[in-house]
Amino acid sequence: MYDEVGPILYSREVIEERVKELAAQVMSVYREKPLTVAVVLRGAFIFAADLVRHLGQPCEIVFVRCSSYGDGRKPRAAAKVELPSDVKWKGRHVLVIEDIVDTGRTIKTLVDSIGKKGAASVRVCAFLDKPARREVKVDVEFAGFVIEGAPFVVGYGLDFAGRHRNLPFIGMLKTAKKPAKTARKR
Repeated sequence: MYDEVGPILYSREVIEERVKELAAQVMSVYREKPLTVAVVLRGAFIFAADLVRHLGQPCEIVFVRCSSYGDGRKPRAAAKVELPSDVKWKGRHVLVIEDIVDTGRTIKTLVDSIGKKGAASVRVCAFLDKPARREVKVDVEFAGFVIEGAPFVVGYGLDFAGRHRNLPFIGMLKTAKKPAKTARKR
């Protein structure tokens, strides 16, 4: 079933424990402050759901879209950010939840966009952090796991060509070849 996925880097149990620890770290900063959680779709949805369940206070949850790839293979010159138009960011304490930060370009664009809307503070919580791949300076205040090197990982919300988000663990992808498209029945 998971024959495209190689070694497991982080098991379900290890992830569950780390998410609880991250929630405690987040609460040490935001206790008694109204919190807006900005979840980056699509990859961060599983991590965000688990994390916010462990926060010890109410928070508003909004969803944002970011894209650094135009056709899925070639990076854009600048990341595309879509913020919900019905959210008033001015004065809010915002926690951006991202699945993975590597070059930093996309998350920096998002943080800057929210900051320009007048947020009181904007911090980043990433499930995975790849600081060795940074191309721009960005602060990841809360990181689940730091990955050294450049393995392509999937699971727990992270995908490859739309597949493997549902895995309950983080594993390395054995191959980076895109799966062949199947013909759709009419």
